[in-house]
Amino acid sequence: MSTEATRRARDGVAAIRADQVVQEALELVDAGGLESLTMRRLATSLGAHLPTIYRLFDNKDALIDEMAEAILGRALSNAHTDNSDWMSRVRSLAAGLRAALLSQRDGARIVGGNYAAKRNNLTYIDTLVGCMQDAGFARERALWATSSVFCFVLGEALEQQGASGGEVGTLAEVLRADEHPHLQASPAERLLDFDGRFAFGLELLLEGMRSQLKAEGVSRKKTAGARDRGRVRTRR
Repeated sequence: MSTEATRRARDGVAAIRADQVVQEALELVDAGGLESLTMRRLATSLGAHLPTIYRLFDNKDALIDEMAEAILGRALSNAHTDNSDWMSRVRSLAAGLRAALLSQRDGARIVGGNYAAKRNNLTYIDTLVGCMQDAGFARERALWATSSVFCFVLGEALEQQGASGGEVGTLAEVLRADEHPHLQASPAERLLDFDGRFAFGLELLLEGMRSQLKAEGVSRKKTAGARDRGRVRTRR
């Protein structure tokens, strides 16, 4: 290779940006699954030297953190948070996250193992916490409500992405034996209606939150009323 060709190749490697590496990594996962992703395969796919990749990312975990960031960026773009109703905003954030996870092969696994304090990660969670605070949850309860929604979406996406397509037949075979009467009496195949069960589960969560807030509001009013009556008796 000539000196000029060598220089151009070196410059091309140096010009690789972190976001290009992340995008290539996501495409490799789309093609072969998360297990197929290695730093060496990634470097080869980019036409780069392995040390170049390691100069951008310390290790594979650091790379996966950035891949999760890219997916969460899509989740934020998908969501509409300008609605004044907190439940509508939570629905949109949950649906946006689910769509982002399902748009990427093994998306739930990539995001589920991510605890990095990155911008998109924190922005998504902060936006969801804000919804819960607007609803009336305070302090740790807003955080727990947020975690309930996030983990529900993540778990549903993880199970959907883990389905291979033959589950209905397997389920039918297993339930032929008269050992699971409640499942046999149910339309058990509907367990695999991932869209339907996601919508149902999310509404179940939201209605539970609303009921709890309502009950707490009644309790607070009763407590305040008792205090007021106590003050009146004291003045008398």
